[in-house]
Amino acid sequence: MIQSWTPESDTPKPGEAAGVQTIRAWFERLPKMRAQIRQQQEHIASLRSAATTTTSSTSGAPGHSGTSDKVGANSDSAMDAESRLAELKCQYAEMRKDAIEVAYMLHADPASVKRSKCIVMFYVDGHKQKDIAPEVGYSSPGKVSQAISEGLHQLAELVSELNLS
Repeated sequence: MIQSWTPESDTPKPGEAAGVQTIRAWFERLPKMRAQIRQQQEHIASLRSAATTTTSSTSGAPGHSGTSDKVGANSDSAMDAESRLAELKCQYAEMRKDAIEVAYMLHADPASVKRSKCIVMFYVDGHKQKDIAPEVGYSSPGKVSQAISEGLHQLAELVSELNLS
């Protein structure tokens, strides 16, 4: 089963400045990349499974592919897919590092530290807001959502000169 992350909405939030939309989209790359990695892992598992199973319609006659051909092709495809997975994981590691650095630019006061933690836990670590709230010390998931939004606004002001592409 493929479980993918979907942003709350692809449309900009009402009244959200362009800088905030940009920073939000920049952070939302992380859950999308995690979904790609999971999808690639499932693809590899299915290729490995196909490479180790045999079919009942084997034929050694010329012009017909036999079981060994199918196993070999699936094995080669699995190795290519594993190479792609390694590339995705490297990209994701770089994205995580950059996101954590940007999120922790907010260390001006205790409230900003909480905002940073919420942003990292939500976007980088993939936790749900209801799980973040008690960890950070908020009474409800709504407070986490508000902290993330306020943090993104602060970051948009701080990184307006940075290129986050």
